[in-house]
Amino acid sequence: MQAWLLVGLAAAVAGFSRGFAAFGTAMIYVPLVTLAYDAKTAVVTLFLVDLLPSVPLVRTAARDCEWRPTILCMALGAAALSPVGVILLLMVPARDVMAILGLVLIAATSYLLLGPRLHLAGGAGQSLIAGAVSGLAGGICGIFGPPAMIYLLGRQSDAATTRANAVIFLTGESLLLGATYLLYGMVTRRMLVLAVVLMPLYGACLWLGAHSFAGVSDVLYRRLVLGLLWLVAAAILIHALLAL
Repeated sequence: MQAWLLVGLAAAVAGFSRGFAAFGTAMIYVPLVTLAYDAKTAVVTLFLVDLLPSVPLVRTAARDCEWRPTILCMALGAAALSPVGVILLLMVPARDVMAILGLVLIAATSYLLLGPRLHLAGGAGQSLIAGAVSGLAGGICGIFGPPAMIYLLGRQSDAATTRANAVIFLTGESLLLGATYLLYGMVTRRMLVLAVVLMPLYGACLWLGAHSFAGVSDVLYRRLVLGLLWLVAAAILIHALLAL
């Protein structure tokens, strides 16, 4: 019973975060489901449970996002450096990399929250670099979202465009990971059953998060997402320190 409560809580909160902020889903869902099952079940079922409920979200975001140069260049950067991240993962202790990533994210997020408003031009070069950093982080420890969100929040775009860009970019990364799971035969019948059971709850909370976003101002959205980013960065750092 306790395991089902953990899994249900994970699906509900992760779904809301996906619908409202477009990111943070993995950092919420994976640790809780890992406690109830295991890490493999957590990452694979997250991919499965998100597939259908995210279709309306992605369809809407596809109309509002900046395909060129933002999404295209970020995708190219991520594709180029994701393999480098995997190589580093094999060479450097994961806890060391996560500690550095956590510190950098906390510093960047704190600056965006407390410092003067950052205005990035958001051209092809910056988008390529942001995607590369995101891909590097994703390759090392599976965390694509925070570096990409920090870049997108630093640009001169409204909340709707920022969220749409995040939805499309992170969905693309998720599909690539999902293809890897399928290629390596990681999807089991038990995982499919769990995903089907959780999908209605996840989808309902995603819908609730998406509709909650509709009434949020640009400033409030930015602060809420930066707050979530700070918590994610702190969680990464604490996890790395506990592993020492």
